[in-house]
Amino acid sequence: MRSTYDESKPKKQTAEQTPGAAGTKATRSPNASPETATAIRTAAIEQFSAHGFAKSTIRSIASAAGVSPGLVIHHFGSKEGLRTACDNHVFDAIAEAKAANAAYAAHAMQMIFEDPSMALNINYLMKSLLDPSEHGQRYFEHYVDLVEGYIAHGFAGYTFRQSEDPRGQAATIATLALAPAMLEHRLQSSLGTNDTAETMTRLAPHLLDLYLNGALDAIPDDAYTDPTDPSGGDQP
Repeated sequence: MRSTYDESKPKKQTAEQTPGAAGTKATRSPNASPETATAIRTAAIEQFSAHGFAKSTIRSIASAAGVSPGLVIHHFGSKEGLRTACDNHVFDAIAEAKAANAAYAAHAMQMIFEDPSMALNINYLMKSLLDPSEHGQRYFEHYVDLVEGYIAHGFAGYTFRQSEDPRGQAATIATLALAPAMLEHRLQSSLGTNDTAETMTRLAPHLLDLYLNGALDAIPDDAYTDPTDPSGGDQP
């Protein structure tokens, strides 16, 4: 495609090209730095996790980050843009942490939850999944997509049994994987654990055994029979 840029037009000087009062080059404001954007995103994750997405405002996020509301808009465009940036960061961070700790199998989730930054990310993930918005649905679909990829291609040395319905299989595994964090307080009360890391330490061996060996020793002969099928159906 042909460029629309006209080199015959005079070029505007950038901040670094414009001499300062003393003849030195002007430096970029620290507020425009990637570090500032990271600080804003971190503050937003904390605010969204603590107060929810509807109640968290640009002003409260800016205050937590120690910047002006205008600077938040400068970096992310809008509250929706900021939330999307948080979504992407949290999802990538969790996926990377799982991959990095996958070799430790039963202890992997305990190690992840013991990291305060990862615990915050997972709390954000839970808030997003429970949020009745397109963001929440997008997050769940993204998670199921990730699991479906694991089923097809394996993950960190793990391989999966293949199903005729890989999407249904992926959604089932995703639900099972997310349930402990979503039921965190119920599980702590039931198991007598003190925090999520301790709960996951208790659950992880059973989850791994369930994934690897299943939970049932035997099933009735007609377990797969469709009761609405007059012929009785065929067992797989």
